Amino acid sequence: MCVASEITVGAVVIVKIGRNEVEVTVTEVTANGWKVKSQSTGREFEVRRIERIVTEPASDADSDAEDNAVNPAPEAGAPPEKKLSLLNAAAQVLAAGGQPMNCKEIVAKAIEMGLWVPTEAKTPEQTLYSGIFREIKTGEESRFKKSETRKGSFEYAKER
Repeated sequence: MCVASEITVGAVVIVKIGRNEVEVTVTEVTANGWKVKSQSTGREFEVRRIERIVTEPASDADSDAEDNAVNPAPEAGAPPEKKLSLLNAAAQVLAAGGQPMNCKEIVAKAIEMGLWVPTEAKTPEQTLYSGIFREIKTGEESRFKKSETRKGSFEYAKER
């Protein structure tokens, strides 16, 4: 156990909650103990006993320098590239292919072309199928249309 006079606001300490040790930041010194905030959950609560001190609070000048070092300004430049959805990849595959394809063929071709990276989903073909039908049904300017020549397949709607 620590000496109570050593613990000040801003100190990072370890407290026992049941049989678990939790890392917290001291937010206030009270008459009966301390108000603390859990670093993992963000919850605030009061404690009467502190097991040990992890770090002492820094002075104001030091904390400003540390804050800038820990959280540097973001680098200027291009934002990170956003992943292409399977539906958008399917539109590109059908536009490039120029022939009717079913959903299984579209997914395979999107992976082959590097447009879409497979996820943990078990049935991406079914997800794509429902997405295409939803776009056909609700979208006035759908990118897809049902194939008239090949049953169960889709084509890229060129008149966009």
